[in-house]
Amino acid sequence: MSPQLSDFLDALFALPPTRGAARDGDREPIALFYKYLHACGIEHCNFGGFEISGDGYELNQFSGSLLPGAFLDEFTAEMADDDYIIAQSAGLSADKPLSVFDFGVPHLDKVRAFREESARVTLECARYGMHDGVAMVGLVPGNRSDTRRCFGFAFGGTNGSGDQARARLPELRIAAFALLDRIRPQVEAVIDGFEYDLSARELDVLGALADGAQRQQIAWKLDVSVPTVDAHLANLRRKLKAATLAEAVSRGYRYGLL
Repeated sequence: MSPQLSDFLDALFALPPTRGAARDGDREPIALFYKYLHACGIEHCNFGGFEISGDGYELNQFSGSLLPGAFLDEFTAEMADDDYIIAQSAGLSADKPLSVFDFGVPHLDKVRAFREESARVTLECARYGMHDGVAMVGLVPGNRSDTRRCFGFAFGGTNGSGDQARARLPELRIAAFALLDRIRPQVEAVIDGFEYDLSARELDVLGALADGAQRQQIAWKLDVSVPTVDAHLANLRRKLKAATLAEAVSRGYRYGLL
């Protein structure tokens, strides 16, 4: 294990747990991750979660990237379906839950042979700094529906970052899995398009629900009226995109709110 990886894992382990906060809870782990990558000579890493269904790929946003925000918005809106890295997730299965491969301009012939549109996306990504690198895509454990939930990491950049990523690939996998384990609730929320905009009172109501409290009990505990509790419950179902209160609690646990 390199000193850089050891330092990253120690610092990640030392972070206090974050629960019930907005997506700010993932910022410090991600900042440590990028500090580790830069210490290894790797310029960029784009990563995040996405879903595959019969209609294609759904990438709501990246969980982490150092590329310009305007480009990332354009990528998620117009390029994700043709991206070579994301497209490799179609080959994942229970027998092959992880795939690691090269990407970028030096591999453009392979990308073009796979899909002509993917070559255009590769060149556009290179314009913004991801010229060459190594990617890793995998299945998120515990897929719950007919759609498949995946994660992806792309390590690389310019000026030899791709070579650095290849040389350090075994430890990059360890670092990526450690980060993913720490911020998985936030990644799940990104995949679902949840924006973490629950109020403090809504979080109180959600916590009481998770403890098994009924409407009248929640009203007494929070010193509010039952109609006020009902309004909070309706907001929770809407914001968490839950058909029932039980589903709202389940999503609360999934997103690290409880």
